[in-house]
Amino acid sequence: MPTAFERFRFSFFEDKDSARQGLDLAALGELNAEERARAEALLMACLPDTRGVIGLGVLRSARARPALLKLFEAEQRAQSADGGDGYPYGLIDLARALWQIDRDPRWPAAIVAVLTSAGDPIARQIAVEALCDVDDPATVKALRGALDDSEPLVRYHAGRGLLIIHGAIPAGSLPPTDTGHMLYRVMSNDSGRREGGKQDILATIAGR
Repeated sequence: MPTAFERFRFSFFEDKDSARQGLDLAALGELNAEERARAEALLMACLPDTRGVIGLGVLRSARARPALLKLFEAEQRAQSADGGDGYPYGLIDLARALWQIDRDPRWPAAIVAVLTSAGDPIARQIAVEALCDVDDPATVKALRGALDDSEPLVRYHAGRGLLIIHGAIPAGSLPPTDTGHMLYRVMSNDSGRREGGKQDILATIAGR
């Protein structure tokens, strides 16, 4: 049985299929203090690679914050130079990692800006997924607005994020199996079914 550190090292640095399979983030949570320090050093050495950004965020690495902030500011400048038409995926990953390290509202605000302005539905979907457990008033407002997004998967993840933030479902929950579930209904192309799903989500989180 591989140790948590071995699982981390394989997933982040050796697995050629990690982009499809997903990184083993759980392994990072199982490291002891010495292993965390080793993992932190390895991840910092591979910056600006996305794997390093994501891993350092999961580790909540205060040591990495200056380097991540520098990369974040560079991504913001690049987005500004592109007039917002570039690919904001690096910006989203960096903002998410910085939010995990310190709860400054600047970081979710940068992701919300992508969600509310990107013309590319994939960019909006990645943004809304990054906000799924960010308990911040501006995030909640943006997720509520995204329930009316033109892209079904954006609406789905907006609803899921609202349910997670308000404690209606756990963060690591599997997708519902019932096709009549509110999250599936809010994805519908049928306006009545979609609106019903939206109102059920809003009713579920009301008062929480």
